[in-house]
Amino acid sequence: MKEPGASATELQHVIDREVDLVTSAINLVASGGAPSTMVVGLRLTDSVIQIVGPLAAQRGVVIDQLWGSDETTSDIRVRPERA
Repeated sequence: MKEPGASATELQHVIDREVDLVTSAINLVASGGAPSTMVVGLRLTDSVIQIVGPLAAQRGVVIDQLWGSDETTSDIRVRPERA
């Protein structure tokens, strides 16, 4: 996220929201509630992946990052690990 004038509080709000979204997606796929799912339009994807990566590994799912055409946002696909 490269928004001029974004405060630390605003950045924290964005990352907290995005972590919550991806954590929910991880839990959905890990529980068998969906074969895979996507979270789209994330702005702080690299940071989110660093935060939720250990949870994804623990729950047996993989996070794939997919860049949007404008490269300012990206999407995440959550899917089960292949055996």
